[in-house]
Amino acid sequence: MIKFYFSKDLQIINRDEAKKRVLENGGIIREEISNDLWYLVTSNPDASSKRFEKARNLGVTFIDELDFLKMID
Repeated sequence: MIKFYFSKDLQIINRDEAKKRVLENGGIIREEISNDLWYLVTSNPDASSKRFEKARNLGVTFIDELDFLKMID
């Protein structure tokens, strides 16, 4: 199952709606960055927060909101 983490900076879709769509499509929501995370969805993939840095170090794929919406529609 695909596992997603949503940053707080989403601009096109709100986090609750994004989470709902993932669950409806059989995916899993992660509230923390972990080594089994597949995608971090953000509107700013170049941000330098500690969470983003941890995700980069773990090799998590960063995608923007439009790519996320394409995946679930």
